[in-house]
Amino acid sequence: MRLKDKTALITGGGRGIGATTAFLFAAEGSRVGIVDLRDEGLKEVGAEAKKRGFEFKTFVGDVSKKDQVERVLEEFIQALGRIDSLVNNAGIAISRPFLEKTVEDWVKTLEVNLVGVFLCSQAAARYMVKQKSGKIINISSIRGIDHCGREGIMDYCASKGAVINLTKTMAKELAPYINVNTVAPGHTNTEMTKSLPEEVRRNMIEGSYLKRLAEPEDIAKAILFLSSNDADFITGQLLLVDGGFSLK
Repeated sequence: MRLKDKTALITGGGRGIGATTAFLFAAEGSRVGIVDLRDEGLKEVGAEAKKRGFEFKTFVGDVSKKDQVERVLEEFIQALGRIDSLVNNAGIAISRPFLEKTVEDWVKTLEVNLVGVFLCSQAAARYMVKQKSGKIINISSIRGIDHCGREGIMDYCASKGAVINLTKTMAKELAPYINVNTVAPGHTNTEMTKSLPEEVRRNMIEGSYLKRLAEPEDIAKAILFLSSNDADFITGQLLLVDGGFSLK
């Protein structure tokens, strides 16, 4: 029960890593709110939570829109009283060759993956500063590491690299009461990777020194650690959860 009596808001909580993190946090004693763009995913995760004996607060919202983010945070605080952890997990990737990549691709990707992190963090930090405590965990990617960018998703890679830098800067400005850290997952067994061709998945596995894809639980456990009291003296750091892929 490492999060007993704590509260957490998780963006992109309607599936994948976000949903898995929500279940783990609840099992560790946290009261949980999840945000997603689609109501369907929220309903499915909410129903599964009830089967497990939990009750999630669900919020439909676009993290790239300031008014929607502020509404969600206000409703979350009204419902749960405080915010101890914010997990900025929502993100998108648009795959298209460089010579076909559009400005619209770039703008949409940066709005969700980078501006969304800023907006949610700013809104949550206002409450955390008043509390004089809080943990913000931003989800980046191994594709944001300097030598691990991937062709076809250069806008995604750039946004995730920027999240790592943003984290370090936020950690400086929001100290001493708020800890800000980044988790960078490697290739993870989610809906996104399950839809890839088998050859691509095989190459991902071969690229890992541990010879498997990460499971969402692997990532969720790292997020849990950085949200817990065990990480009270850690801020501005990047935690890679990639099975050694980035060692290449």
